[in-house]
Amino acid sequence: MRLQGKVAIVTGAGGDIGAAICRRFAAEGAALIGVDVAAAALDRWRRRCAQAAPAWRRSSPTSPKRRPPRRQSRARREFGRLDVLVSNAVCDVPLAPLTRLTLADWRHTMAVNLDAAFLFCKHAIPAMEAGGGGSIILIASQLGRVARSGRPWYCAAKGALIQLAKAMALDHAGQNIRVNSLSPGPVETARYLRNFDTVEAARASHHTLVGRLGTPDEIAAGAVYLAGEESTFMTGTDLLIDGGYTAV
Repeated sequence: MRLQGKVAIVTGAGGDIGAAICRRFAAEGAALIGVDVAAAALDRWRRRCAQAAPAWRRSSPTSPKRRPPRRQSRARREFGRLDVLVSNAVCDVPLAPLTRLTLADWRHTMAVNLDAAFLFCKHAIPAMEAGGGGSIILIASQLGRVARSGRPWYCAAKGALIQLAKAMALDHAGQNIRVNSLSPGPVETARYLRNFDTVEAARASHHTLVGRLGTPDEIAAGAVYLAGEESTFMTGTDLLIDGGYTAV
């Protein structure tokens, strides 16, 4: 029960990694508010978490500008505090070089992948400060450090999240708020598999030293560590869980 008594907001909670983080947080004793635009996926994972979680609230999609402050207010109203924010929402566009992206595609993916993190953090920080501090975790990627073809929008957004975590860590250390990014490598999720014709082709694409894709649960374990008391000496850094992808 490493997160006993903590209240967490997890965005992108309906996806495979977000759902795994919710399950692990619930098993560790956290109260949860899950946020996702995919209500059906969120309900499915809520049912799985409900047996372990002391409290869970599903958060339905609203206007992007209204959603973050309403979620922070809900956490304080229903649970009395906010201790942890995991910003995990992600939006993809088809793989393509920059010259084939439309401005509308670029703005849409940045609105989800970067603007949402800004908005949730902006409104989470005062709530955390009121409770004595907290931990913010921005889910980035190994592609925030190294690049792959056809993903300029993704590499740009994830690299920005890594730097955003460092900058916020500097600004808010005095409020006892730790800010870190967590960068998964290639993970076997439904979102990853959609880029390939077969599951076998996806698994063969891992490019890791351990010889396989990662699992959502392996990423969730890192999130539990960053959210809990074992990482209180850790802020302003990027926790890379990539199977050795970036080692060579």
